[in-house]
Amino acid sequence: MKALDQGEIQIANTTAQHLVRALNEDIKVVWVSGWDGGNNLLIAGKGFNAGTDGTAVKNAIMKRKAAGKPVKIGVPTGSMQHAKLLQYLNSIGVSDKDVDIVNVPFPVHPRALGAGEVDMAMTLAPFGVLAIQKLGAKEVKHLYGGRYGKQEIGFIVQKSLIDSNPKLVERIVASIAESMNKYIGDKDAHIAFEKKYSRFPASVIETTQKKYMHYNYRTNVADLKAMAKQLHSLGWMKSDLSSKIGSVVNLDFLSKATGKPVAELSKW
Repeated sequence: MKALDQGEIQIANTTAQHLVRALNEDIKVVWVSGWDGGNNLLIAGKGFNAGTDGTAVKNAIMKRKAAGKPVKIGVPTGSMQHAKLLQYLNSIGVSDKDVDIVNVPFPVHPRALGAGEVDMAMTLAPFGVLAIQKLGAKEVKHLYGGRYGKQEIGFIVQKSLIDSNPKLVERIVASIAESMNKYIGDKDAHIAFEKKYSRFPASVIETTQKKYMHYNYRTNVADLKAMAKQLHSLGWMKSDLSSKIGSVVNLDFLSKATGKPVAELSKW
């Protein structure tokens, strides 16, 4: 966000949480296109039988707490996944005081689980799938849709760029729409692209894309507002900024690029 604010870059692919943070810190950026959802995957290591039902997960966590060995959950603290983890734990009646949340970067999650350094990880889908396929980890919960929303990642640009060079923003957004049109709704095309450039094993790419990930240039604006409310409820923001989300979303460029009305592009 600071790189955008300082003019070091003009566009970024970032999370809904970062948009809210930018709004909170008065960093002048604007969301111009959606990208994806499905990134948030909660998994448990081979040595911790958490189950998948919310009640079972809660019981497993509270049993460990009672034994004086709280469950360790790896997640980059302060991230969108951290916020979603807390949302999930709260929904099953577990407090962050009942577990030990450990600051672990996403790429380290498989190794940390395999080594028993953490019992669970709130991770990105491909790292979760890698841990499941190679290290015997198990899926606990895919936090996508419903109360968790769908809109996770999108494109933001400097507000000053829109003001000074709207034609450039128009071309940028048009190129995003054009490229995404090549694989929206075509999983095989996306998988082929990922296999060409990704370092993940082919089986991890296939499972990640077919089972977890969803892509669209549209933006579920309601989810951006929900994220603002959630960050406030977690105490990460002093005020609820959901009413101001509309001021940092501009889908007019996307509307021109796709020929679709803004109302249609504001949900998916």
